Amino acid sequence: MALICFDLDGTLVDPLQAMNHCVRLTCEDFGLPCPSTAQVASRIGLGAEELFAGLAEPGRMAAILECYWQHFAEEGIVQHRIYDGTLLMLNRLKHQGHQLYVVTVKPARYAKQVLHQFDLLLAFEDVFGGDLNAPGRPKGEVVALLRERGILQPGGFMIGDRAEDMAAATAHGLIPMGVTYGFGSAGELKEAGAGLLFDSVTALDDWFKEKLHEPEILDSFSRSE
Repeated sequence: MALICFDLDGTLVDPLQAMNHCVRLTCEDFGLPCPSTAQVASRIGLGAEELFAGLAEPGRMAAILECYWQHFAEEGIVQHRIYDGTLLMLNRLKHQGHQLYVVTVKPARYAKQVLHQFDLLLAFEDVFGGDLNAPGRPKGEVVALLRERGILQPGGFMIGDRAEDMAAATAHGLIPMGVTYGFGSAGELKEAGAGLLFDSVTALDDWFKEKLHEPEILDSFSRSE
């Protein structure tokens, strides 16, 4: 059975509406200039600190981030969108018995809430993410948490939409697989080491169907279990 690690934002779900909304509310609260939607999109996957980079002096960042995550918890979770085909893909991979993990720079507590609302949380063995008490944890450090737990194994896969995902995969012996329907460009992903690129969840799922032939032996997962 394969180890398959998924990034969250830009890979399983589209967070742009949620993050844009929470950034706008936070900027209004602190009297900061609000970045455009395109600017917010360009910083997705790089950590919440990057959403406010250059907008305020560093000494205010802790308060700004606390405010942002409060808005995120209250209003942002429900504004995420799941990419078409994600539920079917994860359902099938789970049935086959593969070990699925989420690896994200988003705080793990909020990543789990996002997954839960789409009935996806039980598809995963665990969710590894950032820490509200230790902001700025890069993707490579999050993947390192799996190594500390003895989870990483040769030949595992890492799927993500940003260069940081590909670099973290390579550094930890995972096969880097890029998705271009998220927020990173094909050029960014290739330069960071992605040997495979997919333009939709369906294309990614088709590749897994061809690559992984295990029979579907496990029961479905659902929120009611």
